[in-house]
Amino acid sequence: MNLKSFYLIFIFSFSFCQENTQYPNDVKWVTESKEYKILCEQIYFNAWKSIKKEVKKSKEAVIIMDLDETILDNSKYQIELFKKSEKYNPKSWNKWVEKEEADLVPGAKKFILKFKNKDGSKIIFLSNRDNSTLISTKRNMKKLGILFEDDIFLLKKNSEDSKIKRRKEVLLGNNRMEEYGPKKIIAYFGDAFGDFPNDKKYKFGVNNFIFPNPMYGKW
Repeated sequence: MNLKSFYLIFIFSFSFCQENTQYPNDVKWVTESKEYKILCEQIYFNAWKSIKKEVKKSKEAVIIMDLDETILDNSKYQIELFKKSEKYNPKSWNKWVEKEEADLVPGAKKFILKFKNKDGSKIIFLSNRDNSTLISTKRNMKKLGILFEDDIFLLKKNSEDSKIKRRKEVLLGNNRMEEYGPKKIIAYFGDAFGDFPNDKKYKFGVNNFIFPNPMYGKW
């Protein structure tokens, strides 16, 4: 499926969630539509199909994955906000993360287990979750069966700790990545353009894989 077809399905299916809804249309689409589940599973399926040859031939296959709405489904947090007539704020978000109740994005676990089945494969989780929530994040992922001892977590330390900065640390092997050394990344996974490098070597649908997430958008 090409990108044009992907977004046509997204827009068409999203429109069905506009009538008789208890929750906002974006949350209802993520939590109730069959299309969302199928799209996410299809992205992960195509991702594995696209990178599996390189994974199998690499001594150390490394990918960078965002967490929220890429691997972890936080639609329950959005429902909480709706019930309280509140908007996103860092304090309530961190409290939600500490509950360790995020679910899995469809297809995420199957993909991760396939990828980690190859010796030497490594996942770097590069997320804007606050670094103070690292323990809760790991516990949540362990409950879901997707945590491995050699996983690397690069969460956000402060307002200046951008994803661009952390991606550079991965490529150069400095600062937090000093003990691991520089890494060559074979693919990126995320739900927003900020999750991907501005590098012509990486193309969407080939080694960049983006997931639908209407819950965070401002259009």
